[in-house]
Amino acid sequence: MNTDSKTGMESDSPSGGGRASKRHRNLVIVMGLAIALIGGVVVIGMIPTGDRAGTTTSDPSVSASASASAVASASAGATETATETATETATETAIVLTCAEGGDCAVGDVGPGGGTIIYVKAGGFTCGESRDDQCTTLEAGAVTYGQLCSINKPDLLAWSPGMSLGAWLGDKSKDSCQGGLLSSVRESTEGGKSDWFVGSKVEVSTAVQQETLLGIDGLLLWTVDQGRYTNTAYIWFGIEDEWQDYFATTGFAYVIPMRTF
Repeated sequence: MNTDSKTGMESDSPSGGGRASKRHRNLVIVMGLAIALIGGVVVIGMIPTGDRAGTTTSDPSVSASASASAVASASAGATETATETATETATETAIVLTCAEGGDCAVGDVGPGGGTIIYVKAGGFTCGESRDDQCTTLEAGAVTYGQLCSINKPDLLAWSPGMSLGAWLGDKSKDSCQGGLLSSVRESTEGGKSDWFVGSKVEVSTAVQQETLLGIDGLLLWTVDQGRYTNTAYIWFGIEDEWQDYFATTGFAYVIPMRTF
């Protein structure tokens, strides 16, 4: 072992300065370890554990599942509401007016006046007292039994092609044949309608084609058409299924109130 002459110590032993440097390095290492230990404790304290200080940490998978369920429920609710709204809209759109309410009419329907629809022509036909109107539908009301005209005014004084279609033209025609079924039909407001009239041969023929529907099979039926004389009218003789032109207007038969629209 070599001995340093100045210090009396072995030359391979650390000198005073060397030992100080070594102590400094050791101190740094110890301090580093302490800092690392403290940092670990802090980090560990920040990391949630299963049960720390009496608290329970939530499972993130459970939270995610609950959120997904809430979203799905909200989506289902929105879909159900949308479906209900669409159904209600479709139901409202699907509402169709009946003939009586002003919608399309077909033979056999109840008409706006409470009668029965007996004729429909999509292309229309001339109608109205002025003969300037276009109608598509003929409605027949309930039959009434009695005299077409009273004994005091028995004559059908006006006769014309217009009259034979159910229209009374001019004051003279309206003043004739008063006091009977012709007058009462013209004054009727049945079903809230004031346009009822007694049909001509044309309209009554149409009604006869629907005799089962109207329940008029075998009946004597008045028309507004003048017969062989001014105090006679054409009638449908249902028993024989033929027309007669000499039936007195003061006789008794059935009248079918009619209206066109």
